[in-house]
Amino acid sequence: MDLSKKGRVPEMKKGAALLAGVLAAAAVLSGCGGQGNNGSTTSADSAAAESTTEGKAKASGEKVTISLLSWNTDEILGEFIAGFEQENPNIKIDLQYVPPVQQYVDKFSVLAASGQMTDMFYIAAENKQEVISKGVAEDISDMEIFSRIDPATSATYGKDGKIYGYSPDAWIGGIFYNKDLFEQAGIEKEPETWQDFVDCAAKLKAIGVEPYLDDADNVHNLAQDLYQCSVISQEPDADVQINEGKATFQEKYTEPLKLWYDDMIASGLYSQMALGLNSDQVIDMFANGEVAMMHGGPWNIATIEQKNPEMNYDIFGLSDNSGNRVLPGAVNVGLSVSTTSEHKDACRAFIEYMARDENIVKWQKVTNNAIIVEGIDYTMGTVFEKFKEDAVSGSFYLPQIVWNNSSGIYKEFLSGIQDTITGADTIENIPVRLDEKQAELSQ
Repeated sequence: MDLSKKGRVPEMKKGAALLAGVLAAAAVLSGCGGQGNNGSTTSADSAAAESTTEGKAKASGEKVTISLLSWNTDEILGEFIAGFEQENPNIKIDLQYVPPVQQYVDKFSVLAASGQMTDMFYIAAENKQEVISKGVAEDISDMEIFSRIDPATSATYGKDGKIYGYSPDAWIGGIFYNKDLFEQAGIEKEPETWQDFVDCAAKLKAIGVEPYLDDADNVHNLAQDLYQCSVISQEPDADVQINEGKATFQEKYTEPLKLWYDDMIASGLYSQMALGLNSDQVIDMFANGEVAMMHGGPWNIATIEQKNPEMNYDIFGLSDNSGNRVLPGAVNVGLSVSTTSEHKDACRAFIEYMARDENIVKWQKVTNNAIIVEGIDYTMGTVFEKFKEDAVSGSFYLPQIVWNNSSGIYKEFLSGIQDTITGADTIENIPVRLDEKQAELSQ
């Protein structure tokens, strides 16, 4: 993720530029009066339409059924599938829903291993490595939509310039805060640096309010955010360096983890209470005004507003002490075309349909995520509106998507943070444990 590209219009990929050239040439030739088989003049629009995959699939007239392994239900995808089938009566989509995450990943692995993969499937952080290493998905980097997505963001589901999945959106997280409690504590504006955040926490604690809480499975949130802001903002490939053995967790993680520990744990601003809470309890406490700040994402909004419809709250993104900000977030699952599919044109036609601007906006209303495609006019209608530009510019990150041996490293990271909160281990030893776990899992 090249954060220096923030606010810059992404350069058009070579494949997309070539496609644009082909379409332009087709339009010029048809404008010169080219004759179709029936002797009528072919319009520029018709030539351009038929040069797209969707146009080719429709023009072929071949009746096909494409299977789609999905962790999105028919309730979510049904409207889009119906619209596509109405426009393409020769193509039917067989939606095969499997619940996420582990059941879906297990089913995917079985189909991939048995050579019975569906025509299309969803690529996700949890099966990305398997998709790429086993060559399960077609390279779709030549599709025009990728000229409007930051290249580093597109690379989430790609490798070596190839792209294996299309997703138009990403979830982005931040720190929810109770505006009324901030006012009571004399806090006049959102924190702009890490030190501002620590100062806010101290002021809230001084008036008898729990400043900030996570649930037990997410006590790593602040430490991870601080790592992203202070390290990834300057070295976007820091975790890649660790994967490749060019750097260690000790080299990249020690300093931000130590700062988090000193300012939040050693100071007493972060309560051990978090280790006994689940996510529902934290949301209850936030909605009831018992805690002033909590980490969260778009999925929390409905619950917060259901529990306290009158709550006066907002959200901000954490920054380091230099004001660098990289929000927690990740690209949503992406549509992929199987290398074994006999109906690749039809599959690509469905992706082109989903990639239309109007359908991207409809999709956003379903997911409540931020759109990562440039040039889409939409309103999120929530406090996450302020993060729309971060989504387009790719200013979000999640180490778990990058780490090799992600599941094992994540468990060790979470366990280590929990141990430092209880005093069972030192913060300096956590990166050491991560390096040892990396070595163990890489054998």
